[in-house]
Amino acid sequence: MKNRIQILIIGLLLIVTACENELAKVDAISAKIAEKQVETSKGVEIIYSDSAKVKARMTTPLLLQYKTQQPYDEMPKGLKIDFFGPKVSSIESTLTANYGVRRPSEQKIEVRNNVVVVNKRGERLDTERLVWDESSRKIFSDKFVKITTVDKIIQGYGLEANEDLTNYKIKQMSGIVYLDQTDSIR
Repeated sequence: MKNRIQILIIGLLLIVTACENELAKVDAISAKIAEKQVETSKGVEIIYSDSAKVKARMTTPLLLQYKTQQPYDEMPKGLKIDFFGPKVSSIESTLTANYGVRRPSEQKIEVRNNVVVVNKRGERLDTERLVWDESSRKIFSDKFVKITTVDKIIQGYGLEANEDLTNYKIKQMSGIVYLDQTDSIR
């Protein structure tokens, strides 16, 4: 009986140690597969169009495309998006940010870190996080926002606006500063 128990224990130890080696191999193979699921592109320009009309142009120095179950694109070195009006030659507004992630299945781009939107009237939006919904052509933020116009600075939390920043709503206004023509805006 003791021999059977010893043989059983030795057998179990062999199985357990054999499994550990296999798990390490599986982890290594998984890591290699994950590395291969990333495509890297430099100096990228993407054109967004609807019904054969150009709506926006995005440029980024580095684009990482992750080919996972939920694919996404990452712009770790920043991006710039020009939004066009009815005439392709007319840029209505420009968005810049230091970082961005696009989820093609959702048709949304989330941008973060030093986000700035400037429209053709010179009005400027500053925030730290913003989402551009490609299908509705709207921008959203749940963070602090500051909009600077010719005659005032508006601050608050949360924003919903069209992408050319001509129609916007700040969800929780925290203040408005009216500027004289002699005041300088930065």
